[in-house]
Amino acid sequence: MPKSPAAGTFAETPPLATPAEVAEYLHTTTAALVESLRRGSDIEMQEAAAAIKRLAAVPTDPGSVLNEIPLLRMRALLARAHGDEAAYRDYRDRYPAMATSLGFEGHIPWAEAMP
Repeated sequence: MPKSPAAGTFAETPPLATPAEVAEYLHTTTAALVESLRRGSDIEMQEAAAAIKRLAAVPTDPGSVLNEIPLLRMRALLARAHGDEAAYRDYRDRYPAMATSLGFEGHIPWAEAMP
């Protein structure tokens, strides 16, 4: 008969995912959801808004902007799907400005592709 684990070993068990892995998963899935909203239903847009809110709530290191840049893009796309052109333009304009100021060169072509 196999031995049962010793008491206290649960605390030594590694987590299923690190906070960084959880944040990466939320970023990837939220981005995919928002990108699919070109002609989304109200329910899909509500789900996307909730997903963006969850991603925005993920704790990051103090001063970190790693979530902020993709969140600007996602919020712009959601605003556009809602037909809110003023909010879309605001987020769209802030997205490349932040990417450029921080040297996040990978985001600049995505920002430039946003009408």
